[in-house]
Amino acid sequence: MASSNRKSTSSSQVDPNLLSSPPRSQTIDVIEHRIDAGLDSIKPSKKNRTTQLSLQEWEQRSQRQPYHDYVHRLVGAGWDNLSDLDQYLRTAPVQEPGLIISVLDIGHGMEGLKKKRWPDMNSEVELKDFMSKKRGFDVKVRLYLAEYADRPATCVIEALGSGLKLDPRFFSSSIHSHGHVFTPSQRHRAPYTVLGFGVLDSSTPRKTDAEKFKVLIYIQPDEHGDGWTGVILFSSHTKINLSPRIVTDPPPFQSQLPPPKRLEPASFRELYIQSFEFIDLEQATKSPFYAVANVFRLNCFCWNQIITAIREEDHRTGGISDTTIGHAEEIKKSLSVVDRAGSLGWRGSDEQITKDTQHEMVEDFSHLVDQTELLWQTRDKMASIRATKSEARWNSLTNAFTYLFAPVTIITGVYGMNVSQISGSSTNPNIWQFFVAVAVFNAAVVVALAMWYWVSIQLRHGRSAGLKEVLGFAVGAQSMK
Repeated sequence: MASSNRKSTSSSQVDPNLLSSPPRSQTIDVIEHRIDAGLDSIKPSKKNRTTQLSLQEWEQRSQRQPYHDYVHRLVGAGWDNLSDLDQYLRTAPVQEPGLIISVLDIGHGMEGLKKKRWPDMNSEVELKDFMSKKRGFDVKVRLYLAEYADRPATCVIEALGSGLKLDPRFFSSSIHSHGHVFTPSQRHRAPYTVLGFGVLDSSTPRKTDAEKFKVLIYIQPDEHGDGWTGVILFSSHTKINLSPRIVTDPPPFQSQLPPPKRLEPASFRELYIQSFEFIDLEQATKSPFYAVANVFRLNCFCWNQIITAIREEDHRTGGISDTTIGHAEEIKKSLSVVDRAGSLGWRGSDEQITKDTQHEMVEDFSHLVDQTELLWQTRDKMASIRATKSEARWNSLTNAFTYLFAPVTIITGVYGMNVSQISGSSTNPNIWQFFVAVAVFNAAVVVALAMWYWVSIQLRHGRSAGLKEVLGFAVGAQSMK
């Protein structure tokens, strides 16, 4: 009776999708009952053996977090492009030092729309505790901004993925998985987009070196109402001395200016938060693309700095400076994202502010692409000129060696002749006979070349070449016309 109770209790704890009972057999030779940690297992004969999960495998599955288990089931169901993410969630560190998560809300207040920044969080516990609290009805937009180094910790993926029910392909892109590649129609309509950032790296001796990282933006409409939620992942802690005001127009002359502000190094997450001082909150609630537009502007500004630095370094060195490659590809990818106003799946694409912002940034990124292509065209021409000059120097050096050793070769040839003046034998030819033979042979070659050139000109151009022209070609003074 006790055994029966244990069996019913344990079976109620096992997910029926994970453990399947073996089919009944009419020819079971040996049935072995084993009791292991309150579980009864039936071992059928080899003839009717079925594949079942071991206790260890079942325990491993039971330890998966909900979002990881969801990804794992998707892989098992055929979404192999998520296998890298499944492996990452199983093996990567759960926590990561330096993690910073900021949350911004845009909601209604006593005086209209206002933004609110919640205290920054540094752990999964804080994030999950925050997300467990119900969002107020007055909040129209909520933005989660996560900053980390290179790849997000699994706790961030688990908390954001399960709390907001995000598309797992978003996190596949964040871990640099090759499986995130999919068709253009899917990519253009996905709820997220990826921007390749580049910023000048001052830690290296070369002035044109750039650090590259990714910024991922996910926009999700709320299930109820016309609000939306955004997730922006910054995969770098790099800080730069830059004010977000640089991507906005300055106020007109003799107008009221904002108070002076001390410029301090700030990460791109902090710069984006500071840029909310210059945006229209009402328009931000309607157009997600407008709300995240300053991320694109920072991206364009940083790439512009890199291209300008390369051009200045080329000018300083009078040639082609050492630099990294791949800039043009990242800039063109950013332009394609701007052409879609972020993603075709984002709401607010019909808003006028979205169209105006898109038009401005298409102009900026198109100009940047043109400048990049012009830079590389100039560098290609400079490389061709340098190659031509190098080849000319080698030819000059070769000719110099030829002129140096030509007399030695002639003298060696003369003294190696078996002529009577050197051998002392009258039976050998005289030395003057050699020079006569050389002169006759050279004259015959010149005449043959001259005749061939005269005939070629006659057939090709229908005219007779002059004596000077024919002899000039024969002795190598001019080329074939």
